[in-house]
Amino acid sequence: MDRTEFLEKVAPCSLMCHTCGSYKNGVICKAAGWLYKYMDGLKEFYETHNQSQAENFNIFFENLESYSAGSCSGCRSKKDCRCSIKGCFILECTMNHKVDFCGECVEFPCNKTNTLFEDKVFRQWLSGNREIQKNGIEAFWEKNCEKPHYQAYKHF
Repeated sequence: MDRTEFLEKVAPCSLMCHTCGSYKNGVICKAAGWLYKYMDGLKEFYETHNQSQAENFNIFFENLESYSAGSCSGCRSKKDCRCSIKGCFILECTMNHKVDFCGECVEFPCNKTNTLFEDKVFRQWLSGNREIQKNGIEAFWEKNCEKPHYQAYKHF
């Protein structure tokens, strides 16, 4: 992958757009779309042959359709960016400092993010950017591209 592709898939804060549930070009959206495609007709099958499963399946199928649509085109996008972190200023800050990631900035780690993130996300931001700073974006990508985006919420 070239740097442009890394920039599309990894937010300037080091969080992975690639594995975010809202990212249009991410693995969750693509997998949901793939599954949705192959389940075509299953709703009608359940309605005909297994009515007790039909209601649960309909709810699942509607959710799957929603996940396959994606609502965000990535944190670096000026169009359809739906950062879930209210008040996020990191894209603007990295652009002002002429860097692609917080970890590439001479001021990293700065105090600006202390109140932006909740603790578990702050730790993720800090470690991700330290890794980018130390090893570069390619190594960071290789290590993290298949890690679940929301894994930090399992380990509080």
